[in-house]
Amino acid sequence: MSCALCKSNSPLRDSHIIPEFLYKELYDKLHRFHIIPFDASEPEHFKQKGLYEKLLCEACEQKFSVWEKYAKEAFCEGTGITIEQSGELFKLSNLDYRQFRLFLLSLLWRMGVSSQDFFKLVNLGSEHEEILRRTLLNENPLEPLQYPCLMSIVHNNGKLPFNQLSTQPMHMKSDGKHCYCVVISGMLFQFYVTSHSLPAIFAHACISKKNEMRIVINEVQKIPFLAEYVSNIGNAVRARRKLEENNL
Repeated sequence: MSCALCKSNSPLRDSHIIPEFLYKELYDKLHRFHIIPFDASEPEHFKQKGLYEKLLCEACEQKFSVWEKYAKEAFCEGTGITIEQSGELFKLSNLDYRQFRLFLLSLLWRMGVSSQDFFKLVNLGSEHEEILRRTLLNENPLEPLQYPCLMSIVHNNGKLPFNQLSTQPMHMKSDGKHCYCVVISGMLFQFYVTSHSLPAIFAHACISKKNEMRIVINEVQKIPFLAEYVSNIGNAVRARRKLEENNL
């Protein structure tokens, strides 16, 4: 098999689709995280690591690891950046536009090309997949409104952050534009995939060439698709518990 990024016939690494550091808040003391299926007939289980597959060669894996390292240090640990809060809005300054954009674009692309069932709803199409592949291969961060990512912190009934929630990536339409959404440890990523122009308001939210971005705090119940997801998970848990009780 060839590397999904550079197309070389080099040995492939076990590549994480969603970087391991983003799962940090989900792990228990035994370094496991809890998987809760929608289908009540399927058992709940634990995983020791995130989702990965044979995807990238060593050179491309190292390319991605540089961006992941920057994202972890800057975004998760606050190294080298400034954070200002005003009500339910965080403004981040001194971000490295190039590195953080490439990290976000790599996350979208990996979800799109993954063969794992967990990412089956992320269907970028051959044109967008190839644009993103070449973009990442050439380390071109593109313009801010090309495949922009809006980010928000999700909370539930005032609990901040809602860090035990991670979702399967979902597809939705927003203002007629294709949008792929995933919650990872309470952080909602909304990727817009379109060949059409986006409203200027997006430029105020996603990372800009001024090395700034804004992150809002959102109540889960005010995000319809996410509220439905949480409700479905709750229903599956209750139905599974009932099945277990009936089988005792």
